[in-house]
Amino acid sequence: MKKVIVVGAGIGGLACGALLARYGFDVEVLERSTFIGGRCSSTAGDGFVIDNFIHAFSMGSRGALGRVAGELGEDLRFVSRDPSATVIDGYRGRMKRFPQRLDMRPQWTRIRTALDIGVGIRGLAGGHRLFRDLMRADDPFIEERDRQALSEFLLEYSDDPQLLRWFGTICFLLLVLPPEEASAGEFIYCFREMFRCADFGYVRGSTGAIPGAYRRGLEKFGGTVRLGCPVEEILSDGGEVRGVLAGGEVRSADIVVSNAGIASTVRLVGERALGSDYAEWARSLTFSYGGAIVRYVLDEQVLDVPFVLYIADVQDQAKHEAFLKEGGLPEDVGIFMPVIDRCDPDLVPPGKQLLIAGTLAPASGGYAKTKELLDMVEVRLFSLFPGIERHVVRRMDVAPCEIGAASGNGERADIVGLAQSPGQVGADKPSPVMPVEGLYLVGTDAGARGVGTEQAAASAEVVARLVRQGYGAPGTIGRRPVQAWRDLL
Repeated sequence: MKKVIVVGAGIGGLACGALLARYGFDVEVLERSTFIGGRCSSTAGDGFVIDNFIHAFSMGSRGALGRVAGELGEDLRFVSRDPSATVIDGYRGRMKRFPQRLDMRPQWTRIRTALDIGVGIRGLAGGHRLFRDLMRADDPFIEERDRQALSEFLLEYSDDPQLLRWFGTICFLLLVLPPEEASAGEFIYCFREMFRCADFGYVRGSTGAIPGAYRRGLEKFGGTVRLGCPVEEILSDGGEVRGVLAGGEVRSADIVVSNAGIASTVRLVGERALGSDYAEWARSLTFSYGGAIVRYVLDEQVLDVPFVLYIADVQDQAKHEAFLKEGGLPEDVGIFMPVIDRCDPDLVPPGKQLLIAGTLAPASGGYAKTKELLDMVEVRLFSLFPGIERHVVRRMDVAPCEIGAASGNGERADIVGLAQSPGQVGADKPSPVMPVEGLYLVGTDAGARGVGTEQAAASAEVVARLVRQGYGAPGTIGRRPVQAWRDLL
């Protein structure tokens, strides 16, 4: 039985490890933290189960998260409602509210959405074509647009400002990037899958239920998880992986799968083993933006919607981009807010309400204005829902540095990982097969498309399949190009 060590117990690492254990490998997952799940985790206390960060799931049970659980024989249930969210458009202070429908396949839904967005008469035809093409997009259509910016793609259909604002907000929600930096192909894929599945929502049991299900599957098939066990080095010799150094102890392995992200993995392996060209290329990659989160416990159930999406009134786009890149404060804050008890009432004591509101922030662990930024979120929320402030009994802030700490990225506090930008998606995405034989990369940085944790689970499916087929194992890389792994899928 071949020994596999997985570095990191995030969604990608746990899912991949569990699948490999099911396939008959001897799997050990090493996690530096004292909890599993990384950015997809939760904490229980005082009758609450509270997500450590902020999540929704674009494909629910029909995406990779559900597929992995199903293959492991684990029960993972997602909750969706239609309308899926209340959208509030803050354009010029108008605060227009409308429901976001779950299923965009019917033509009448797309027309209704365009009218709700406020698309002008001149923009309706282009908007209709855009929605139609997004829903009908096949894989070649997507691949042809991988290296095109979303902003450029949208202008092929319409320059209606309200249509562009809505798509810009959805882009930030899915990819945590502005349309100018996002890959059109990647956005089209995520948009298509979300509305085709029509299962956007939340997971029963909190976001921590997902890594919990994968851990149960891993252990059921004989695998183990070791918490508080940081990996200091990935060991290789003669171009082949040998194991890891963890806690000062050498742990031998035939295969190592790293869920530490490409940047951290390069540091753990070392430039000498990977080659200077690969290491330099990896250092040139860019990552998504960050976020800040404020969680409220209310003494009464005030809101009766599962999600709230507030579209910020941003008049100076250049100033907003400067905020994301350089810090400071924006002129207005966009907000995405799950109402947890409306998704799963078992996570909150009877009569209470739990709100988790997130907004964009620079992806810097050193961002110094978290409190001021979240105060802006609070002012906006209290203006959108007058009287809610009378019911707040507890406020809990989450700074960008805490996101970075959970993912092990230190000062880099990106929400997603690798930016889904032109030149970093599709055929240009980092291969999960690294240039050291027997070493693989899993998670949002390699091998798959998708939204956040769903992308990580999809990557796990790919990597588990590659390992099972023996691709990238000792004695294979020299005979086959690293990028040729896609030919086996």
